[in-house]
Amino acid sequence: MSSLWHVALHDLRQHLSERSNIFFLFLMPLGFVFFFALVNAGGRDAQVLVGLPVVDRDGDFLASAFAAQLRGENFDATVYTAAAAETTVLRTRFVTIPDSFTLRVLHGRRTQIDLTARARSDEFYDLAAGVRLHQAQVRFLSNLWRWSSAEGGPRIGPELDTATVDSAMQGRFPDLVAEPSRVAVEAGFAGRGRPVPRGTQQSVPGVLVMFVVMTVLIGGCEALTRERQQGTLRRLATTPLSMRQVLLGKTLGLILLGVAQAAILVVITDLMSRLGLLGLDFLWAPYLLGAGAVIVAYCACIAALGLLISGFLRTPQQAESLVWLFGMVLSALGGAWWPLEIMPAGMRLVGQFFPTTWAMQGLHNVITYGQGLAGAIAPVVVLLAMGVVFWAVGSRTLRVTN
Repeated sequence: MSSLWHVALHDLRQHLSERSNIFFLFLMPLGFVFFFALVNAGGRDAQVLVGLPVVDRDGDFLASAFAAQLRGENFDATVYTAAAAETTVLRTRFVTIPDSFTLRVLHGRRTQIDLTARARSDEFYDLAAGVRLHQAQVRFLSNLWRWSSAEGGPRIGPELDTATVDSAMQGRFPDLVAEPSRVAVEAGFAGRGRPVPRGTQQSVPGVLVMFVVMTVLIGGCEALTRERQQGTLRRLATTPLSMRQVLLGKTLGLILLGVAQAAILVVITDLMSRLGLLGLDFLWAPYLLGAGAVIVAYCACIAALGLLISGFLRTPQQAESLVWLFGMVLSALGGAWWPLEIMPAGMRLVGQFFPTTWAMQGLHNVITYGQGLAGAIAPVVVLLAMGVVFWAVGSRTLRVTN
């Protein structure tokens, strides 16, 4: 057993001693993390503004107050007069406040506000706009009731007119609209809900999964094909170690390489989150047991896959080009670039045969979906089973003649 560790640690030192490997092992993955951290800075707490221009055909004080109510619902509500709207191209969606809106509301008569969505608008934002518009209407009616029922407030009815509402009373309505809400609603997934991972919940595990593939596959395949080409493996076959033990040692070295890179990413991203750097919000420490099991099993599976692929390569140049392309495919179809939930059903089915898919699923089960160690069991078992198959086949295909 000590001989296996000797081979593994020697290979790990070889990888870490090359300056070019340092860039791909640590600097480049951290660069990706910094990039995604900047892109997703404050992603959880940021208030997303939905563009909703307002065509005001009324022009009275309640129409202005309703536009202000829309802004309180995180709408980017730029107001256009009827004349301005005729000369302006409203490209996505807009809401129209009809003529005599204020007068009809004061008379207590039913009035309609139209939401128009263009064909080129985004369906997701159209849906969000509809929900928020409904919220704005409910709060507007609530403020209208508070305004009219206050002491000295105007009594809504057919006799009420804008001329009978003095400027002071008109000014009280915008003040009610500007008041912060006294009720806060927190929404979450009940039980074992499966929200689509977004922001750092998707990008941080995705970067880890992708770069373990790239580093272990490219570095391992390049090293194994070079050692076979230069006769290093043939010379090792003359030592007291059997070829199977040599290959086990080489595989163990690749596992340590993947774990080393993953550990650096875990420590750096967790530290950045705790220090509040770049708005990164992703903690590994509370889930370290389950996530660590997935990461180690994943590194073992990728190392065995590297051994298998090396059996079909003849030169280090093939490893650097073909394996790079293969690693990109594994990352893309395995959910490292985007959530598996948004991929077509056929691609998700193909992805079930990739270790990257099971690694992402395991990390999301443990961290994103809050299943803890129990959520890691199935992915770990599948990854280890894949690794055993890869190694069994790879140890036969990677033949070395004495």
